[in-house]
This record gives sequence, structure tokens and C-alpha cells, in this order.
Amino acid sequence: MLYEDLRSFLDECEKCKDLEKVEGAHWNLEIGTISELAAEKFGPAFLFDKIPDYPPGYRVATDLYTTKERIAMAFGLPRETHKLEIIKKLRHQDFKPVKPVEVKSGPVMENVYEGEKVDMYKFPTPIYHEHDGGRYIGTGHIVIARDPDEGYINAGVERVMIHDKNTLSLYISPGKHNRVIREKYFARGKNCPVVMGFGPDPVSYLAAALHVPWGVSEYDWAGWMRKEPVKVIKGNVTGIPFLANDEIVIEGEYLHPDIERRKEGPFGEWTCYYAGVQQLELVLRVKGF
Repeated sequence: MLYEDLRSFLDECEKCKDLEKVEGAHWNLEIGTISELAAEKFGPAFLFDKIPDYPPGYRVATDLYTTKERIAMAFGLPRETHKLEIIKKLRHQDFKPVKPVEVKSGPVMENVYEGEKVDMYKFPTPIYHEHDGGRYIGTGHIVIARDPDEGYINAGVERVMIHDKNTLSLYISPGKHNRVIREKYFARGKNCPVVMGFGPDPVSYLAAALHVPWGVSEYDWAGWMRKEPVKVIKGNVTGIPFLANDEIVIEGEYLHPDIERRKEGPFGEWTCYYAGVQQLELVLRVKGF
């Protein structure tokens, strides 16, 4: 079984007794500490609720794909599937792209905020580690951009830090496809439109986390894995398609580097150490979510 959305995946994890629901953990370090300690021991996925300063139902999910069993589930395989068998499933098949299908609406459009209503602090974004540079809303998410030359849609996973109610910073490692796309816009003297999806379905997220070749859209790869097209909605602000079944989608644009930069990082990596220091990074202005 392949999951249409994150919620159905979490429901299945709960049925398998592989989801821990926690109430009352604070967004400042407590959620991060619990998640890190459990991940080190290949523990369950977590769903945090009743987070201080936020209404019930404003939830945070962590440790979704930190075990072989949950990765197997994400790809529609039995939980007991061996690691090598998971790899073979991904490698030993003839890839045939399955284009996404555009729909007019979906669950992600139930609540829409634009302009003055934009406020990134509306979400209970954690400070995960003691020396993090800020609150990181972008960890288990996808960042989507359109190549200005070829028009293809790329999705990647890059960390996203909150600066204020409508300003974020994204760190993208050199050579990553979204960074190449971003530089193309800047070379033209333009800002770069971008969409971020928080809480995508498992296959779409893992497609973005994998190294899909340049020119191949992660949407097409996810459709191939699913054996049916993913459903997308054309963004009102950017025109970039995003997943109709996502939990939260943010539309905005990277500002040209000559306009503004802000300090970003550091962030404690999954390897259990800090890979870099605080540095000036590009700014992303949020237009709507």
C-alpha cells in the first residue's frame, strides 16, 4: 500500500504500534531532545500535540523515516523487508515518468492566508538543539522550484529557518539542483519563486530526498513509484504546482542576493554534530500559505 498523504501513513504506524503520541512537550528543546534520543535507538515515530503556547491540534510529527521498517512502509513494502531488498526495488526497475495531474483544490487549501495574515509563528516550530541558530520549520519537508530554462519542476530537501513572521532563510548545499535553479534567476537579475511543502506524502518526500537526475521531476518519479500520477495544485502566487494532499504549503520568493542577506544556522544535523557555523544566507520572503 502506498499512502495518499502523511496522515494515512501515521495511522498505519499507529496500527503497527510504531507511533508514540506525546502531549505537552515544549517547542523549545523538549520536542527535539525526545526525537533525537529516540532516533539514536531506532525508536518510534512521534506525533506531538498540546504544545505550550499553541492550540490543541497544532501538531508536530518527527522521526518519520528513521528506521528501515518505516522506510519500507513508505514504499509500500512489508515492514520486515531487508534493507538490500528496499534498495533493489529502487534501482532495478525501468523508470518511466508518470506526469502529475493538476486539480483545482485539495485538503491543503482548507485554510489560506496571504498578505498581512502571513505569520510563520502560527506554527509550533521547534528549536531542536541547544545551539541551533533559530526555529527550524524546514526539516522533513520539500522545496519546489521551476527551472527558468527548461521549465521542469524540481523538488529537494533543504533546511529552513524562521527569522520573523514573513521571512525565512534556506541553506542549500553547493551543487544541489534547487541551488542551480536559484542562481539562474539571480543571473537574470530576478528573484526566484519557490514553494515549500510541509508534511508531504511519504513517497513524494523520499523522492525529494533522493538524488533524482537533473531534468527529471521528483513528481514524475513519485508518480512512477505510485503507479499513478500525484495530484498537484497550481500556486496562486508563484504558479508552481504543489501537492494537493500536503499539510502546509508556503509560497514566496528568494530575494536577489544584492537585496538582503541574514544570519542563518547553525543546525544540529542527523549525524549528531554541527556541520557548519552561523553565516549570511539568502532571504526568502513569504507571500502566502
